[in-house]
Amino acid sequence: MDVKNTFLQGKLEKEVFIIQPPGFESTKYPTTVCWLKKPLYELKQAPRTWHSKITQYFHQISFRMSKSDNPLYIRSASDNSIVINLYVDDLVIRGKNLPNISKVKSLLSGRFEMKDMHELHYFHGIEVIRTPLAIMISQWHYILNLFYKFGMTECKPLSTPLDQNLKLDVDSRTKECEPTQYHQMISNLIYLAITRSDLSYSISLLSQFM
Repeated sequence: MDVKNTFLQGKLEKEVFIIQPPGFESTKYPTTVCWLKKPLYELKQAPRTWHSKITQYFHQISFRMSKSDNPLYIRSASDNSIVINLYVDDLVIRGKNLPNISKVKSLLSGRFEMKDMHELHYFHGIEVIRTPLAIMISQWHYILNLFYKFGMTECKPLSTPLDQNLKLDVDSRTKECEPTQYHQMISNLIYLAITRSDLSYSISLLSQFM
């Protein structure tokens, strides 16, 4: 499910004032400021107000927030549990009973303006592959994008990416790495560990030099 105009649906808890937008200035009151009734995009309070609003509605329809993962909401039942993953304006709904999932979709669509994207195939760098025997996830395209992003398309593959006995230290003889690029690389690798747990040790070691 994709929520439309996400950040415009929240409600500000504190008073926020902005200068008059270009092209909409009042000739009678040129120095007057505008009092916001609802959040705007790029307003720092907007994500928080949206998350608060949809969380309140989840509670109304009997979903509870996971204690280990805040974007995860669960409605438990004996044989009919439903799980919702929330990522800003995208919702992934999972469950065994399709009619009950449809009911949840109807409730959400009745409260917020949403678009049903139907079966999940790709979600924020994670590809979902369905076979008759299983549902698998992959980040193959995400990996290819990393190769192009950091100029590593000519690198050769290795079955063991890092020796477990390797000791890394700062080397003053080599050219200093550009910090922002290194931070981006490590953060991308951390996200890659969702499906590539075999890289966890290497990523953990490299993260020590952030």
